[in-house]
Amino acid sequence: MRKFCSIFFMFIIMVFVPVGAATNTTDWTQQANVTRVNNIGKALLAKNNLPTQVTFTVIETDEINAFANGNNQICVYTGLLKFVNDDAELAGVIAHEIGHIVNNHVAKQSIVSAITSSAIANANVDERVKVGAAIAHNLSMKKMSRTEEYEADITGVDLMTKAGYNPLAMVSVLYKIGGNYVDFIQDHPSGDKRTMYLYNYITYTYPEKAKLGYTTDSYKQFMAYATPIVEQRNASPSKLKAFKKEQEELKKKRIAKLNKYKNVQNGLGWQASYTMLQVLSAVSAAAQ
Repeated sequence: MRKFCSIFFMFIIMVFVPVGAATNTTDWTQQANVTRVNNIGKALLAKNNLPTQVTFTVIETDEINAFANGNNQICVYTGLLKFVNDDAELAGVIAHEIGHIVNNHVAKQSIVSAITSSAIANANVDERVKVGAAIAHNLSMKKMSRTEEYEADITGVDLMTKAGYNPLAMVSVLYKIGGNYVDFIQDHPSGDKRTMYLYNYITYTYPEKAKLGYTTDSYKQFMAYATPIVEQRNASPSKLKAFKKEQEELKKKRIAKLNKYKNVQNGLGWQASYTMLQVLSAVSAAAQ
């Protein structure tokens, strides 16, 4: 039960099979670097008018994860930080995790999973039907998770941009971490698909930022992949029209979402999500 509850209230930021080994040798557990993580995290919160009473904790492990808990903590694993080259990439990693919280992903997944699992277990149907329902639920949760990764990415870009960071740094760090697998059966979207989605959002919503470029090798490698796709799209009036329509609809959704979670005083956005996470954590602790 203890192990289940621990996993149940974690929301994993990204779990990829790296396309290349991390080369960063920074000791992220040193106090100076823990302070660096906290300073960037708190700057992202402050510049976006979000509560700053949060501690950013560094956990030494080779796992490429991060998670939030109900104790006003956002925990980042050193396995993930090994892929960070500069402050902007670090801001991208942290902004993504904040994006999960302000979009209420943790509470939504926990509640939906608990209700659906209980309904399947108690249903008065053939066991084979239960198995099929459980598989369908599992796949739907994976799809939900992939959708939320996209949403946390672009929310993170919004947070980074307002805080003064180059949002292309998130493209750089995500492409560096990479990921090659069959997208349908995984919790996270494939690396190329995910970074292209993010790059498209940046170029359309923040064109001036996109013009800045980024100097890391991983970003240059991404551009070698992305440039032919962009050129092919721009050469086709129908594809370009479809792209602009898609991005304009996404932009409208993001503006509405941003306005919602900024309204902290009315219990929306961050406050609602973090309050729910604290309640769920308290229930988990009581169950243990």
